[in-house]
Amino acid sequence: MVITMTAQQTPLRIIGAASGLGAPDARCADGPSALRELLQQHPLSTLAWHQTVSSRKTGGPALPDFIHRLADACTALLQTEARIAVVGGDHSCAMGTWRGVVRALGGPLGLIWIDAHLDAHNPASSPSGYWHGMPVAALLGKMGSGSADHGDAVIDQRHLCLVGVRSYEGAEHKLLRRLGVRVITMNEIDRIGFEATMTEATAIATGGTRAYGVSIDLDALDPADAPAVGSPVVGGIRAAELLPWLAAVAADPRLRALEVAEFNPVIDVDQRTLKLLLRILNLASGAEHESDHRT
Repeated sequence: MVITMTAQQTPLRIIGAASGLGAPDARCADGPSALRELLQQHPLSTLAWHQTVSSRKTGGPALPDFIHRLADACTALLQTEARIAVVGGDHSCAMGTWRGVVRALGGPLGLIWIDAHLDAHNPASSPSGYWHGMPVAALLGKMGSGSADHGDAVIDQRHLCLVGVRSYEGAEHKLLRRLGVRVITMNEIDRIGFEATMTEATAIATGGTRAYGVSIDLDALDPADAPAVGSPVVGGIRAAELLPWLAAVAADPRLRALEVAEFNPVIDVDQRTLKLLLRILNLASGAEHESDHRT
């Protein structure tokens, strides 16, 4: 595969969010390093590694510390770049990614959250206590006063759309329903189609906002396409549907940040998930088209 870039195109700069502190299997912290190693072996002009933000310690305040440093890194990079990407790590990294993006933009941000789960628990409602099941609640400012990170809302519920959901608990569903957050389940996607789903999701994320972002938990995809995730759920979005959409929205200047989380390279099968992650980032860079990646 040969990649060409026009004079107007610049590499998509990547921040690695190397933390598994928010998940039961911390090995997803190795996801960014696995991707960076692949990029070093096969350098692509569309992607450029900017920095890796790692967790410094375990237990206690380690996760809030990591989230705050990741937010600072995203703010600093987006002040000089048209678009950035964050690669996790577990999905608690979203608490830092999108806080940093909003701070850089200085205005309302829309967010398309592609995930098999609602991720809308708080410490009081979570059955497990792991923060990778809480980032949506955190971004909506609903973590509760007893949380180590109970800041103000980062995303307005009117500008948030969840896509691909098929596994959740009652408490988080009740919260999002009360707030009026649009949740498009896999059952609904199967009825209306992926194209119509993403048309609606993009309209929600762009209505009344300065820009929007996309956060992808790889468990949103069917395990047949992305086996190396911490919480696989059968019956997910197929890569053949997601990738053309990413290629299309790459031309949209309102898309300012992409986040991809929950890749665990230790359990990958023939690098299937790693290669998918690379394709997602290449397409989001805007310098390629899905037709360049025939399999």
